[in-house]
Amino acid sequence: MNKNSLLKIATFLCKLINGSFLLILLILTTVFIHFQIDRDFYEGWHAEKPTINKAIKFQKVIGEETLDSNVVYMTDWNTTSLYFNYIKFSGIFLLMYLSIQQFQKVLESVENFETFKTTNVLAFRRIGIYCLIISGLSWITLWDFDNYHVRRFSIEFDFLIIALLCFIFAEIFKEGNQLMEENQLTI
Repeated sequence: MNKNSLLKIATFLCKLINGSFLLILLILTTVFIHFQIDRDFYEGWHAEKPTINKAIKFQKVIGEETLDSNVVYMTDWNTTSLYFNYIKFSGIFLLMYLSIQQFQKVLESVENFETFKTTNVLAFRRIGIYCLIISGLSWITLWDFDNYHVRRFSIEFDFLIIALLCFIFAEIFKEGNQLMEENQLTI
């Protein structure tokens, strides 16, 4: 009984996380489209200059603007960099959504006592492929503003390790599926 309640909680959390990813993707797309239509609306929005391992956060200036050499303004964002970052981050959020969705399917099949089915093997392989693509997308950094540029290529190992673990789980579930089928044939 405890197993099913924990699985239900985990399934609920997967649904909640997926809802958050969809909401973030919707907000990101809305701001991206609005920025293309009315760039002047974002006059005064600025962020600290993006550095290698630091997130960029834009904020609106309220009151008097000061000329700070440590900030970049959203209206100075190069169009190529804007499109690249939109595609990169929306792709990452979409792939994370799909990964969580596949993991949710695995949880639901375990909850229904269908643990070693081929669908779980395929789900873990898909998650592994999604994580490889996410890793590839996160290797390239491109922030291009009028007077400030950050271009970088670096390999991040976090999603590569998750992909490796998913492929290992896929093989474990494949072996479990084969043992289950052999066991059913001997009965």
